[in-house]
Amino acid sequence: MHARELKDVQYGPHERNVLDAYLLGKSEKPSPAVIFFHGGGYVGGDKSSIQTTRLMEECMEAGISVISANYRFISKDPYPAPMEDGARAIQFVRHMAGEWHIDPARIATAGSSAGGHIALWNALRGDLSKPDSADPVERENTEVSAFIGFGTQVSKDQRFYRDIYAGPHIQPNLKLYYGLESLDELYEPHNLRLAEEASAITYMSDKAPPVLMHYDFVLDEPRIPADAPVSEVIHHPMHGYVLKQRYDELGKTFLLRHKGDPLLAGEMTKLLLDSFGSR
Repeated sequence: MHARELKDVQYGPHERNVLDAYLLGKSEKPSPAVIFFHGGGYVGGDKSSIQTTRLMEECMEAGISVISANYRFISKDPYPAPMEDGARAIQFVRHMAGEWHIDPARIATAGSSAGGHIALWNALRGDLSKPDSADPVERENTEVSAFIGFGTQVSKDQRFYRDIYAGPHIQPNLKLYYGLESLDELYEPHNLRLAEEASAITYMSDKAPPVLMHYDFVLDEPRIPADAPVSEVIHHPMHGYVLKQRYDELGKTFLLRHKGDPLLAGEMTKLLLDSFGSR
């Protein structure tokens, strides 16, 4: 399906507040949309990575517009900057919905690794709009219809691992993420409160949108192997497993896929279209 492509659209005031849009909607029939945030440990990566993904291919085939956004890196702008950029990107797309022929009521988010956590954090937070802002973009709602994640962390709090992992690793880039001078500061009381605030799973509620999360490792036991390399620890399906328990308790839709139970063809777009409804 042919898309109208817009590249390096500025969605906010910062240098990395740029996005690419692949638009399928028409004036007489606005399309739903997915906003994607790339991975890279909050210190690397680029919005162009969406082009080679199965998500983009399946969304294009299903008539779902795709937007891929960069965000600020923690090497210069620690938390909450990347999360704020995630919210701003959602608001900007909703603000541009009329011009871009997108249905503002049918917007979902997706992301890989760090970008997945940015998208999930915003998806679970709900509406972060500022109704009294002089900036019309900030007045836009940030709620989304669904979330799809790839290798997504659900927490930036090292205490998350206490019951699921006995190995030696801590999450990479935590010092940069919180703007700390030393990792020894992680367990100071004010930083523990910050870690809770910065973790998507903190905001799980009965308003959480439908979720599909996919991981490239096998979920073969309810623990992360103690000898797993750090790249496996931070991208292990136990992240999704723990969040799924919260979803199941509330009877909410959550599909967990991993190397031992892989994605089915069309499964992502089915979840998206189901969440968008029959508008």
